[in-house]
Amino acid sequence: MCFIALMSFKTQRGTKRRTTMVPVTIMEEIPVLSENEQAELTASLKNAEARMKAGQAIDYDSKAFKERLIGIYRAAKR
Repeated sequence: MCFIALMSFKTQRGTKRRTTMVPVTIMEEIPVLSENEQAELTASLKNAEARMKAGQAIDYDSKAFKERLIGIYRAAKR
């Protein structure tokens, strides 16, 4: 059982704990990639690895990630 009664209780008011909103994913049935799609994905991943090895990657920035994620989420609702 994944859900327990304790999960339904809200945090007490007045607590100073920080919170954040995150997207929740669910298990879904999706189509298997075709050979062409697999090749495109593999090429894209190899390209990304090559850029990282060449020093063209950027450091993780939590603020930028949050803004991008929220922007994607909100764009889907338009």
